[in-house]
This record gives sequence, C-alpha cells and structure tokens, in this order.
Amino acid sequence: MQKSEPVIRFSADRYLMGVKRFIAVLPQCQALGMRVESADHEHVLFSLPFAECHIGNSRKQLIHGGVIATLLDTACGSVAVCALPRFEMCPTLDLRIDHLRPAVAGKALYCRASIVQVTPRIVFTEGVVYQEKGRPVSRAVANFMRLGAGKTPVEMDEALFSPNNEGEE
Repeated sequence: MQKSEPVIRFSADRYLMGVKRFIAVLPQCQALGMRVESADHEHVLFSLPFAECHIGNSRKQLIHGGVIATLLDTACGSVAVCALPRFEMCPTLDLRIDHLRPAVAGKALYCRASIVQVTPRIVFTEGVVYQEKGRPVSRAVANFMRLGAGKTPVEMDEALFSPNNEGEE
C-alpha cells in the first residue's frame, strides 16, 4: 500500500474557514449546533455546546450515542478533506466507535480528529470525544474512500477554500 503525507496547502486560518464552510452545508451539523474551533492539514477540533435535544436518556441525563457518532464522523471526515491535495468527495467507508463512558447533559462535547495515514484510495483517521480534557467519552477509527479529484468538480475546492468568497465572517 502506497502512502503519502498530508499536504500543507494553506494557513490554519484558511483551513478553519474551509471546514466551517463545509459543515455549514451539512444539515445534521446545523441541527446539532456543531462548531469548528481549529483546523489544519492534520487535525481538527470541533465543539458541540450542550442542547436539550442531545439527550438520549432523560432519566439519567445522558447524551445520545447518535450525537456522538455524528460528531466523530463529521470531524474525522473534515480532517480527511484537509489532508488531500485538493477537495475530493470522500464517503465514510468504515466508522468504529468505542464508547468509554457516558456523556452527561449540561456539558459541551469536544472532538479532536487526526490523520493517521493517506493512501491513493483511503484516508485513515482517528477521533476522540471528551467533555473534560484527559477523560475521553468516546474514540473512533474512521476510514474514508477517496473517489478521486477527477470525480469532484474543482469548483468545490474553490468554494470551500477560496479566500475570496463573499459573505464571510
């Protein structure tokens, strides 16, 4: 298996802007209230402020596992996009989650996702969700299939990472 290193294309601010644009068009991210805190070619950090709709067990006041899975999948997918020479469609090939402890209501969730390896066909990532640093709630290994730059219009790369898009913050 041929592997390559993640490609540094932009400054951290430009990666951050691109990932913010990426999740802005994903309805599940908007419904949950996901935020991107930082991004570069190897790591992203997402936050998810607590909301009542995240509760899956009202008696015990615990966050639903689907919320955590969506946060992990989105953060890992976002870092996969950042590691490539240009934006490619990369659907989730595999997502394996270990739930280590319950996520409790009333506290924000954070997810740090990192690149493990980039190959011509697959991007390997890992992610950790926590509410307190050093105390992981869940961790995941996520792999994304590269469809290839030829199957993704170059305009998508420009829409995400161009510094000249209007209407930016």
